Amino acid sequence: LDTLFHALIRYAAPVLVFTSEEVWGTRYPNGGSVHLLEWPVLPSSDDADAFDNPAKFRSAVSIGWDAVRRTRDAILKEIEPLRREKRVRSSLEAAVSFPIGTLHLSAQDIAEVCIVASIEDGEPEIGVTAHHKCGRCWRHLPEVTADGTLCNRCTTVLGEG
Repeated sequence: LDTLFHALIRYAAPVLVFTSEEVWGTRYPNGGSVHLLEWPVLPSSDDADAFDNPAKFRSAVSIGWDAVRRTRDAILKEIEPLRREKRVRSSLEAAVSFPIGTLHLSAQDIAEVCIVASIEDGEPEIGVTAHHKCGRCWRHLPEVTADGTLCNRCTTVLGEG
């Protein structure tokens, strides 16, 4: 929680100038101004020495997201011809098979980043999902029983579940 506090108060300082200064001064009465602090560098959960080596941490995060971006670009490039041919109206309808083994994200997270209905690890192939579309978030999910009904997440958010 302390790490989170340090990060949030520093990120909020340029926008919530007086509030962040008051919060910082309350927590650290002799700590000086929050506006004179450096931006925080947060460690990953598997890199215990990241506080001692911030460049190593930034490099690992950057490399990981570069791989996710390359995968996303490749998937969207494969979907585009299907959209032009009107076989897929939007990327949200696409059910994708793609080699994702080294991305360190769940298939569901990668599907959200790539804005597709679903993704599974395998040889590159794109088809149309058989799932119905949620009326709120427009995602095609297995729990949606008919187009326009709500998925589990939207039902919870709206307090209907």
